[in-house]
Amino acid sequence: MQRSFGGAFLVVGTTIGAGMLSLPLITAACGLGVSIILVILSWSVMYSTALKLIRVCENQPLGVNYTTLIKNTMPLSMQMLFTVVYLLLLYALMSAYTTQGATLIQLVTQTQHASVAIDVIVFILIFGLVILSTRLSDYVNRSFVSIKLIFYVLCVLSMIVCLKLGNMLAGPLSFYAIIFAWPTLLPSFGFQNIIPVLYEYQKGDVKAIKRSILTGSLMVLGIYIIWLFVCLSILPQTGHDSYQQIFARGNTLDVFMQAIKTSTQSKWINTFLSIFINISIITSFICVGLSLYHYIRDTFNRMGLQINKAIGFFLTFLPPFIFTVFYPKGFILALQYAAIFAVVIFVFTPVYLDIENRKKAHNFYPLILGALVIIAQILNLSGIAKPF
Repeated sequence: MQRSFGGAFLVVGTTIGAGMLSLPLITAACGLGVSIILVILSWSVMYSTALKLIRVCENQPLGVNYTTLIKNTMPLSMQMLFTVVYLLLLYALMSAYTTQGATLIQLVTQTQHASVAIDVIVFILIFGLVILSTRLSDYVNRSFVSIKLIFYVLCVLSMIVCLKLGNMLAGPLSFYAIIFAWPTLLPSFGFQNIIPVLYEYQKGDVKAIKRSILTGSLMVLGIYIIWLFVCLSILPQTGHDSYQQIFARGNTLDVFMQAIKTSTQSKWINTFLSIFINISIITSFICVGLSLYHYIRDTFNRMGLQINKAIGFFLTFLPPFIFTVFYPKGFILALQYAAIFAVVIFVFTPVYLDIENRKKAHNFYPLILGALVIIAQILNLSGIAKPF
């Protein structure tokens, strides 16, 4: 039972990150009720594919990882495709967090630059170098995660007094609002890569693993719903200090915080929210950066090539740096690209790996919803679907 709880918290720690901060920004035009339905749908898809990965792990020895599962099941051509898409997923997430990191540096230094390049470099040097030491990154991440959880609770408790019933009862502004919101919710439940780790941690006890995944993913679902409840109830969809204005001004987290501050006139809420958001950005940046850094080195090792830490660091942070320089307000844009790659990695791949059940009818649910997510996200990226 103790391992089940430990496994559940591994799921929570892997899943909850800075992506949670975008939830109210992308779902606001849907209204609270529809937003909760979309979040539950996203959870159900990712939970179903997680169960498929458990079945795949059952046929493997303890200690396997996601890359090993791919290698043992896929032909070489598909392994190469998986590697490319997985790298794109991690790069998209890193780009999202780097854009916000640059904003954090600008906020702290209170300076305005002709470009964000200096802010990005400073942020990467401060927090990116941490990934070169696994022990240091683990220590820093644990410390920040503990602080983050404290300020999440403080945010929720302080914001409750400012909730407005009219905002809670608002419905979707249009069908395009749903198309805009739903796809980006999917990566928020991307915990499949931790399942092989759970398989080893639980000593191959499938029942315990399923219990951990169900408990942990439901905890994440609950945290997301509470976050949506307070954020969508505190600001209106349209009008003064609304999500429509936030969207018009770039749909960024700093604009969101400014709207909360103006609407509530509460220094405490603004302080708690600011600390929670900025620490979430840092922890997600470190965690994804660590995963990307090690995956790049592992990819080169599989090709028979050895790279040193400096080259690995350069390859990890150069693409996010370039993205942030060209799209300094690209937080939501990067997450939209991540959603497409997440469907391939966390929805399509587990279905493919579960060879014995690949053609079963129950696979149609995640496959169809996953395909619809990609279609909807393409419409979003083309500019067709506008929430406001």
